Amino acid sequence: MALSFQHTLPQALENIQFFGEQTIIPIHPHQKERTEETITHYGQAKWAIVDKLNERYSSVLNTEFNLHHWLHYNEYDEVAYFLNEAGSNTLIHSQFKAPSHFHLWLGKKGFVIGIEQRGKGFNAEKINTEKKKKNEGAAFEFYRKCKGRVFFDDSVNARRVYLEVMV
Repeated sequence: MALSFQHTLPQALENIQFFGEQTIIPIHPHQKERTEETITHYGQAKWAIVDKLNERYSSVLNTEFNLHHWLHYNEYDEVAYFLNEAGSNTLIHSQFKAPSHFHLWLGKKGFVIGIEQRGKGFNAEKINTEKKKKNEGAAFEFYRKCKGRVFFDDSVNARRVYLEVMV
């Protein structure tokens, strides 16, 4: 599946057979730069997503997601890679230096994770085409080769990045 600039959230929700269970975790909804407290909320939010996914899907997938997999270069844990790479991009590149919310939609056939930022969006198509920020992180490198589908709310003024995973 990998990276898509045409895919939409409604299409993803249909694909996963979304059944109404949505989680929204506020991290830094303010329109000002982050604080140290924001970083704590950010870490807790990532683990909350992982815990919820493991609770619902670990027996179906016969595996568990773990944020530490990203540290040990276990690229099979696309959830860990997505949360860490896309999340760290908001910490470095977004206007307020933090994600505002994490979103999670659970379905019968999969799930969608969303990372949202406030303020100015970014041109995802241009970053991908010109391979910008190539040395500042591995997010787009991961997006291009992952088995899940990565897409955006708006590919030329993105404020949300999504990962759709089928189980």
